[in-house]
Amino acid sequence: MYQSILLPLDGSSFAEEALPLGGLLARVFDSDLHLVHVIRPIPEVDFQTPQDDLKWKEDLREAASGALGELSAELRSQGVRVRAEVREGHVVETLLETIRDRGADLGVLTSHGAGGFRRWWLGSVADALIRRSHIPILLVRPWDETEDRPAEQGPRFRTIMVPLDGSPSAELALDHARALQRELGGRLVLVRVVPSPLEVGSMYGIPSVRLEGASHREHRDGAAAYLDELVERWFEEEEEDAERPERRVVEASGAAEGVLEAARVTGADLIVLASRGRGGFSRTLLGSVADKVIRGSAPPVLVVPPAEEDD
Repeated sequence: MYQSILLPLDGSSFAEEALPLGGLLARVFDSDLHLVHVIRPIPEVDFQTPQDDLKWKEDLREAASGALGELSAELRSQGVRVRAEVREGHVVETLLETIRDRGADLGVLTSHGAGGFRRWWLGSVADALIRRSHIPILLVRPWDETEDRPAEQGPRFRTIMVPLDGSPSAELALDHARALQRELGGRLVLVRVVPSPLEVGSMYGIPSVRLEGASHREHRDGAAAYLDELVERWFEEEEEDAERPERRVVEASGAAEGVLEAARVTGADLIVLASRGRGGFSRTLLGSVADKVIRGSAPPVLVVPPAEEDD
């Protein structure tokens, strides 16, 4: 599935938290892992002479090359084929160029963090790569506080969850989820979110009333039937004794809220979703559901782009 993986680094410890997952995927898929640092232009710095500018860039390139070399050596000791390079230019354009040059078919990087992490460039770069690249992007949440970290170290994938909305575009995520499950193990959970029934709040001590009508039941039944049909259609070639995906219909006030709640309830270690579903997508505006899930998710999120012919 993945032959060449791009992993951008910006010199921060937050960015390096994507390394364990990038290394794991490179090993299980026998992929080349490309570590890339981009030296950005700094127009606001007024160097006294061109030589000062050149010296600053040379020093930064040497420091970045040394750091990437150490990280590469550690990954090689784990059996990863890794290449490190330092490039210069505007970050997003340079990374898109690197994706083309190295034939990358997957990007792995940290997503938005809290607090001090926003001062690093990778937050906005993650957004831009999802919008502008034609490869899947796997976003890893950086841990902002030591006490937030899981007790178990290293990536784990006991549950891979795929949110679906009934559209062919959303189903593009299934190929990636199935490939990851085959290589990493664990269970696969397919989720369809339906609107919650109207609930009239409590007044004067009278309990609230859940107004679940025929329309809501049709939504639930239709969602369940869709998931059943999808499993038969996508997994008909699986071996008879192979474990079929778990199917869940989730009620929520909004699609993103339902996805995040399903991830919490199922204990998802990875969410795989398409960057667009119903309602379309543009390169300048990430689908609202995908955007909310990315920003609200604790586990990593693999964002699968639309097919190129849809652009």
